[in-house]
Amino acid sequence: MKYLLASLLIGCLVSPSWSGESEMALKEFVQKLEKIEPWTQEKVETLLGVKLTMTSSDPRTGYTALGQFVYGEGLISDHISLEIFAPTNETLILRIELDDKSTCFTWEQIKKLFPNGHMDSYGLPPPGAETYYLKERTWGELGFGFRGECMTSIKIKTNAFIKPRQKLR
Repeated sequence: MKYLLASLLIGCLVSPSWSGESEMALKEFVQKLEKIEPWTQEKVETLLGVKLTMTSSDPRTGYTALGQFVYGEGLISDHISLEIFAPTNETLILRIELDDKSTCFTWEQIKKLFPNGHMDSYGLPPPGAETYYLKERTWGELGFGFRGECMTSIKIKTNAFIKPRQKLR
């Protein structure tokens, strides 16, 4: 009986079914994020169920929310930030950082869920920095940040942010 219980427990722990649920939750979450473009403070707060607090202004206005926010099976955020260019009210960046309690979404899983992306081409990151898997969009870039094997963030960079930076290169 003890061996039966142990094998059932091990079978549940290594069963990939929860992983499929987590992947589906992630894909649906990202699709919902993309649908609210352009990303205003009000739309982000409504979709993510948070109250963003202004942390900086002039000319880039920054908003953040800290806490533990659950968005689906294995998808937990602990920090959300939004940057808006105040003179034009254009969104620059929306970043959702994942909590350590989130499922470990691997590079391979992200490539499978969001095919035809590429690794960021900004050179080698310093030790401990994130590397990104980027997916081009008409509005800018959808980025999935990694430190080590697991995804640590989801980032939306709009053309309002990307195009001025491209001119500097």
